[in-house]
Amino acid sequence: MIEDSVEGFVARWRTHAVRAIAFARAEGSPLLELGIGDAVVQTLERTGPYLAPTGSVRVVLHAMTRGFDPAAEGERRLESSGLGRLDLAGAVVEREGALIVIDAGHPVVVGLDDPAGEAVPPGVGTWVSCVSLAPVHAFVLPPERTSVAGVPTDELV
Repeated sequence: MIEDSVEGFVARWRTHAVRAIAFARAEGSPLLELGIGDAVVQTLERTGPYLAPTGSVRVVLHAMTRGFDPAAEGERRLESSGLGRLDLAGAVVEREGALIVIDAGHPVVVGLDDPAGEAVPPGVGTWVSCVSLAPVHAFVLPPERTSVAGVPTDELV
């Protein structure tokens, strides 16, 4: 199992949220187009009721892949490779079960889709590349609230 619930997934991986620009969309649609760095990525918003505002948002990106290839050390890439797909390269910065976090210039939580259960995700510090399966999921975080001192409340806990 990759996730137990949307809330559980967000709680576990929120430290790997990325800043993105959410583009306008049809009201109530789960399809969310995001600008992340130089890439424009089509995602499926998982945190309904699909009310992510237009403009700056923080999201946890989650993709699945069938496998990983080696990448050159220092190579970081996050590009759209088609509708709802990513072409990624970067260093593995965290691993838990079948999930890894790739620092592709922006963090992406990537799961290994291996129905036979025989493949092992790469370890921390490994440089990898992959092409994701569609769709890429976006878990939109609530807007950051700031205290009187201007410090995000997430950092006060």
